[in-house]
Amino acid sequence: MNSLPMRLSLTGATLLALAPMAHAVQPLPDAEARTLDEVVVTAEREPGNFAIDRNEIELTQAADLGDLLSNESGVAVGGGSTVAQKVYVRGFEDTLLNVTIDGAQQPAELYHHQTRVQVEPEFIRSIELDAGAGAATAGAGALTGTMRVNTRNAFDMLSPGRDAGMLVKGAAGFNGQDHHKAVVAAFARVGPNLGLMATHVRHDGGDYDDGNGQRVSPTAFDHERSQVKLNGQFNAHSFDLSAERLDDTGTYYERPHMTNFNGRFQLSDHRMRRETLSYNHRYNPASAAIDVRATAYRNDSRYQNRRNNTGLVYSRGQQVSTGFDLRNTTRLDAFDLVYGIDYRRDELRATQQATPPPFWGSTQQTARVFGAYVQGDWRPSASWLLSAGVRWDDYRHEVDAGVGKGASNAQSRPSPNLAIEWRPTDHLSLRAAYAQAFRGVTIREAFFSALYTHHGDLEGERADNVELGLAYERDGWYLRATGFRQHIDNYIAAVYTGNAEWGHWGNIGQAEVDGYELEAGKDWQQFGVGLGVWNSDNRFDDRPLNDADLGLGTGIGRTWTARVDWRSASGRSRYGLRARRVEDEANSIAPGAPDKPGYAVVDAMANWQLLADGQLVLGVALNNLFDRHYYDHATYGYNAGAGAYVGFPASGRELVTSISYRF
Repeated sequence: MNSLPMRLSLTGATLLALAPMAHAVQPLPDAEARTLDEVVVTAEREPGNFAIDRNEIELTQAADLGDLLSNESGVAVGGGSTVAQKVYVRGFEDTLLNVTIDGAQQPAELYHHQTRVQVEPEFIRSIELDAGAGAATAGAGALTGTMRVNTRNAFDMLSPGRDAGMLVKGAAGFNGQDHHKAVVAAFARVGPNLGLMATHVRHDGGDYDDGNGQRVSPTAFDHERSQVKLNGQFNAHSFDLSAERLDDTGTYYERPHMTNFNGRFQLSDHRMRRETLSYNHRYNPASAAIDVRATAYRNDSRYQNRRNNTGLVYSRGQQVSTGFDLRNTTRLDAFDLVYGIDYRRDELRATQQATPPPFWGSTQQTARVFGAYVQGDWRPSASWLLSAGVRWDDYRHEVDAGVGKGASNAQSRPSPNLAIEWRPTDHLSLRAAYAQAFRGVTIREAFFSALYTHHGDLEGERADNVELGLAYERDGWYLRATGFRQHIDNYIAAVYTGNAEWGHWGNIGQAEVDGYELEAGKDWQQFGVGLGVWNSDNRFDDRPLNDADLGLGTGIGRTWTARVDWRSASGRSRYGLRARRVEDEANSIAPGAPDKPGYAVVDAMANWQLLADGQLVLGVALNNLFDRHYYDHATYGYNAGAGAYVGFPASGRELVTSISYRF
């Protein structure tokens, strides 16, 4: 890949980072410099949505996406090895979801048999998940919503009154061949208003045992994550500059989320890498008219799948995305207005040698999208809120070399939205919303892009989303209910033909979902309970989705979640139970296919602050407490051709312990 965008991004980010330092200002007090650590999972930012703070991650001993999200309403995460974990929101796969990490968009889909979203929970500050097409500020192509991940900085980590510190943590999980994690972080206030943090995580896991005590192989992995983050807080300016790198390696079958069910899959050495450089700047003077936020980023995602008996490449690909988002917020007495522009350019190089030799291929593609948007909130009275917005996106896509060379696609389209909220009392709110989202033709999966051609005749995908919501909160009690219906027209997928070309990309039909989410609970000073249920009926051209619809979605049974939390009066110990019950789901993958069987899983957890101010923390979690054997419905399960379950079952009972020391 051309290194010029990387050099420009680094130069621009450095100049922007240095700009505020020209002002002589006083240091910010610790109370202003520190921010809350939280993971927020919401449907549409409605009142009554729950928040999971940083302590929740540590309490659950979250090691991957499954630990982070699988107990949240409307979300399912596939089981098996971490490399196979796909995220489903309301039954749709995360390929339709906008994902950002520290503001950097993550559009790359590399290989449909493995995960797309790579995150490390250890230094997450917040995750915000908005399901369904929504606000104009969600970014281009947010067909099923947006997930924003933000990482911690030095000011988050520093203890009050300290200018420097370190965190050392060790964790181990005991199941099968077990896994081990080592974490180290150094952070400091390097100037009156500057913070610098460097972190490194190494996580090695062996093959695990399922609920029947059977070894599940090959599922061992090796995960490394490093990050350096510089942040500053000045009078009207604040910024952070982050460089993050993740590596995941392991030896799996050619399709890492499946067993060798046909006896032909070969063991392959897999590697995934993500390198993200992002710069975020905020200028917020004492003016109702100005609150500027700017983000610039470069994201490099790549993978390689190499057969380890011959050393030949099965497939590989690299996608580099560079872009920016520039917006301003104007606040008046009863009216808030956000308006801005965003831009992203994607470059792909990919090769596959998985097919018979006549169809071995490679590709080079470029795509860009430019967007302009405006979103306004108007409060005509204390009881009413009207929100409306529109974004306009212009897409351009070209195949520069290899399979389908010379093909191009271009399309522009607006995406409006409208929402009304009524609060008849201080405790109750009712909401109705409608939104559209447009995703023009852009780069699709790297593996298939080196195999399936473009003909230049594609229509962009269009989504619409209708929601009705209710939220009630009073004296610690809460209730949230949401009903939704969404359609996605002109869905683009690879179409196999088997002629002179293996296949091509085509608009193949309409996907739709109808569903609901409901949560209720009560929080006391030291004790809390919650119960939730969600269900979605996902279809494509009037047939139910199934596990074969990779890249689109699958059928997931009605899901019940429950949680119990208790903390001591001193706040130095916390205890929790998490339970998830998934009901049977009809399997449409083939006539006569067995239903996806239901299952129930219970996790127990606790942590203790052994020294004041959280300097020394001991954590323990017992996942899958009753050692149930099951296949998560978000895992590829039953294969009609083999007449058997070919995905990996979930892990059996696992004891996870950790101890961390901050000084």
